[in-house]
Amino acid sequence: MNKIKYLIYKPAGNDTALVYGTQYNETMKKRINDAIMKRHTNVEQVGFINDNGKKELQMAGGEFCGNATRSAAYNYLNGKQGKIQICVNSKDKIIAGVDKDKKAWCEIPLPEKSNIITEIEKGIFIVDLKGITIVVIQDFQAQKYLCNKDKLKQVGRKLIDDYNLVDNSAVGVMFCENKKEKIKINPIVWVKSIDTLFYETACGSGSMAVCIVESYLKKQKEKIDIIQPSGLIITASVDYKNDRFQQSIISGNIENDGIVYSLDL
Repeated sequence: MNKIKYLIYKPAGNDTALVYGTQYNETMKKRINDAIMKRHTNVEQVGFINDNGKKELQMAGGEFCGNATRSAAYNYLNGKQGKIQICVNSKDKIIAGVDKDKKAWCEIPLPEKSNIITEIEKGIFIVDLKGITIVVIQDFQAQKYLCNKDKLKQVGRKLIDDYNLVDNSAVGVMFCENKKEKIKINPIVWVKSIDTLFYETACGSGSMAVCIVESYLKKQKEKIDIIQPSGLIITASVDYKNDRFQQSIISGNIENDGIVYSLDL
């Protein structure tokens, strides 16, 4: 019997479990993921962090998760101000940290190709990020879906099929609302390998995709406070130079109850 130890962080309300140890194979990661989510129905994603000194994060489904990366940075820095580099999913070396206001932040890795955004039709965009693809549906297009939020998960999953995105490792659909000159997102996120579908309480990568859309439309760098379903804010900023996006960063508050949980498998 294996004893699993883990922490639960709340980055902008997006409950994230971080399991100690990255030595697990894909089958075991899914088993641990399912067991934690069954025990803690509030947890929306599970990551694995190294406990031997190496700063590393592996997601259960192999997707990139900005909020999990922020949580890992907060963990490695013990909540203290600083900046570190984290190896995420054995592929990307991500700069992340904690600022003087105790907010955790991280880079959002962008593909090297110049064209990362596609306009499907007016108000609907597909943004390719490393490890996750995001569909951004602006307010005037999203309103026909937002009138019945109980069905957003089913609608989001159908749109993933309709836009032929089912071969992607992870896909998010951001239904946007305009709230007093700010944007609120309603994020539906699907991870293929572990077959999870959540109406998330907050989404860092989705927030960045919305910021990229705004930057694309205005042809300038952007920094936006984006309201999450939790009511909390994730600040997304992206630089835009020579028709390319760069220096993409998300930042926001983070909480932890200080409990080290354990689970026997």
